[in-house]
This record gives sequence, C-alpha cells and structure tokens, in this order.
Amino acid sequence: DILNVMGKRDILTHCFHGNRCGILDDGGKIRDSVHQAIERGVVLDVGHGAGSFNWKTVESAMEQDILPTTISSDLHIYNLDGPVYDLAAVVTKFLHLGMSLDDAIARVTSVPADTILMPDKIGTLAPGAWGDAVLLELRTGEFMLEDSSGEVRNSAHKLIPIVVVKNGRVYRDHTAGVQDTGHATSESAVWSPKYRQ
Repeated sequence: DILNVMGKRDILTHCFHGNRCGILDDGGKIRDSVHQAIERGVVLDVGHGAGSFNWKTVESAMEQDILPTTISSDLHIYNLDGPVYDLAAVVTKFLHLGMSLDDAIARVTSVPADTILMPDKIGTLAPGAWGDAVLLELRTGEFMLEDSSGEVRNSAHKLIPIVVVKNGRVYRDHTAGVQDTGHATSESAVWSPKYRQ
C-alpha cells in the first residue's frame, strides 16, 4: 500500500476514481490507511483526468467527511472535450456536491500554494505575490456535469472563466459576453490578450 510510505505534504492524486484499490474498501468505507495518511498530512488531490473522477466515489467519501485537500483537473488532450473541459468545470462539480464556493476556490488556490510551500507567491493576491488571477462567473441555468465513467448529473450552476491575468497580460473570453475595451477583432482568437495601459 503506497499510502504507508507517504508523509506530510506528499500528494496522492487521482484518489476519487471508481476502481478497485482506491480510497474506498469493497464495502464502500474509507480505508483505515486513508484515515492514517490524512492524519500524517498526506494531501488528497482530485486529479480528475479521463478516468479519475467518479460521482459515487466522491459522494461516498464526502458523506464520510473525507474531502479532497486540493482540486485539480489533470487536463490533457484526451479530456479537453470532456469529461474535464477545464479546472472551473471540476470546481463546479464540487459546488454541485455541496462544497461552498469559498472552500472550493481555496482548494485550487491557497491550499495548493501552501502545499508546495509557495503561499506568498501563488494562490494569493497579496502585495508581492505573482498576481496571476482568473475572474470566474457563477452562471445559473441547466448544465450537465459528467464523471469519468459517463454518468451525468444536472446542475443549476456552473463556474465560467471569463478573464485571466497572467504575467501582467489580461485575456478575455470573447465568447463569454465580456465587454472588451481593447482592440480585439473578429480575427482574434477566442482568448486574446489585452495589455495593461
């Protein structure tokens, strides 16, 4: 069992898959080794990916008071068009399961920053930090949220990234209906930079 050799700040990712040998035993209970690992400071990370997010596993874990320490997407070419789409979509799934917005956002910002010992540089907008940020909009409507096995849940809310600030450059998603005061043209990419003036 790999958990037995993991310690404080070691990261166990892909831990909410629905396969055997996961965090749940055959009876659907959280394994003792998982409880012990959490007590030692092991980080439970989502790592959604193409095969590592299962609604039933996540729900069972949360019902037993086991939450992910950090939320991540494991985004790559084979899950970009589903079931992951982007990190905001993964966060939306946890909002759908009852996690508060503040708690979910912390698990993709300040908590990972602290985990990798960079709390003064990333995951914060404090003076002196790198200052990269994403502006999200919580939209209301009817949204289908798919897990890695194809099971779908319907949600009334979805987080949408509409503005990104990276290295002093501002990027807007023009398809999201965000007013742009820059010089974007119809030939611009969906996400186009707007330099600070």
